[in-house]
Amino acid sequence: MRKSIDLTIIILILCAGLRLNASENDTTRIVSRVSAELSGGFVPSTSSFFRGDNKNGSDIREAMSANIKYSFSFARDSRQWRHFPGAYQGLGVGFNSFFHNDLLGSPIGVYLFQGAPVVRLTQRLSFGYEWNFGASFGWRKCSESDQQNIVGTSTNAYLNLSLMMHYRLSPTWQISAGLSGSHFSNGNTKYPNSGVNTIGLRLGLTYTIDGEPFDLASPSNEGFKPGFSYDLTVYGATRSKGVAIDGTGVVLPGSFGVAGINFAVMRDFHRLFRFGLSVDTQYDESAGISDYLAPEATPSDPLFYRPPFGKSISVGLSARAEFVMPIFTVAVGYGRNFTGPSDVRAFYQTLSLKTFVWRDLYLNVGYQLHSFKNPNNLMLGFGYRFHSGR
Repeated sequence: MRKSIDLTIIILILCAGLRLNASENDTTRIVSRVSAELSGGFVPSTSSFFRGDNKNGSDIREAMSANIKYSFSFARDSRQWRHFPGAYQGLGVGFNSFFHNDLLGSPIGVYLFQGAPVVRLTQRLSFGYEWNFGASFGWRKCSESDQQNIVGTSTNAYLNLSLMMHYRLSPTWQISAGLSGSHFSNGNTKYPNSGVNTIGLRLGLTYTIDGEPFDLASPSNEGFKPGFSYDLTVYGATRSKGVAIDGTGVVLPGSFGVAGINFAVMRDFHRLFRFGLSVDTQYDESAGISDYLAPEATPSDPLFYRPPFGKSISVGLSARAEFVMPIFTVAVGYGRNFTGPSDVRAFYQTLSLKTFVWRDLYLNVGYQLHSFKNPNNLMLGFGYRFHSGR
C-alpha cells in the first residue's frame, strides 16, 4: 500500500510540474488535444511463467490496451514552438489486459508522455516517436500461497516507447499508427520482479480542441550556442536484496535504503542533445551484505547483520547522454563503480526522466540497472542545473 501511495505522489508531482513549467514558458497560450488509442500485441516469453509454468498451466501470449490522453503543445508565437515545432506532451490513462486476470490482473496505468515528429515525408505525413513514463495499478501480486506469480507488487512502474506514422486528415484531425513496446516492473523494490513486456501495434486518433492545425516542421537549432553546464542530482529509494546461502538463492526479509548524489559535467552540443561524464556516489544499505550473514544463517532463517555505513558506499564514473525537449529530458548512462563492496564494484546503466518544474530545478525519476536488464534500484529525487544557457 505504501509503495502505491509513493508512486501516486510521484505522478501527481510530475503532472503539477508539467503544468507549472508550461505556464511559465508559454508566452501566449497552449494548443490542447485529446486522443484515443488502441494497441494489441504479444508478450515475449522472458520467463517460464508465460509458457505455462503458472497455477493454471496457461500460456500468456497476447496483450491489449486502450488509452485516453490529453496533450498540449506550445503556441506558434512561442520560443518553444520555434525550437521544437510539433512537440507535444501530456497525461494519459491506459487500461491493460493480458486475458488472464486471475494470473496478472488488469492494471490501469497513469503516465506522462511526450512525442514529436522526426521526419516530414509529405505535407500530411510524418514519422515520429513518443515515450510514456508512469505507474500502473491493479496487478495481481505474488502471495505466500502463490509463489509462481512473477509480479511482487500491486503497483509497478510503466515505460513505453513507440515509433509512429502520423497522417493529417484535416487541420484538426490526425490518425497515427506504428510499433509500440512496453515494460512493467517495480524497480527491485520487492521480489519477485521479473517484469512484464509487450510488443505490438498501436492505432490512435487525435483531435485538436483549439482548432489550430498540426505542425509537421523539423526542430530548429537556430540561435543555439554550445557550451558546458552542470547537473547535481540527489535521490533515494528502497530495494530488496537476494543472496546465496548454502547454494540456495534467498530473498532477505525487509527492505534496504538507497541514497545517492550524482554530479555531471555536460557539453551542450545541440539544442536536442547533451553529452558528458558523471561522478556517481551511492549509499546502498544492502551492499556487501553477503559478508555479514550470521554463522547460523540458513535458507529458511536468513539471519544477517547490517553492514557498517562506510562499507555500504560506492563511487563510480559514468558516461551520460541526454535527449532534451521542452519540460522533459531523457537521460541514459553507462558506468562502473571503482570503490565499494565487491558485489557493487561492477558496470551499471542508468535511465532517468528529468522533469523541469521551475527554470533549472528538476525532478528525477529513474532506474539503475546491471546487465542492461536487471534493476539495482530506483532513483527518485531532484536536481539543479548550473550554468544553463538554454
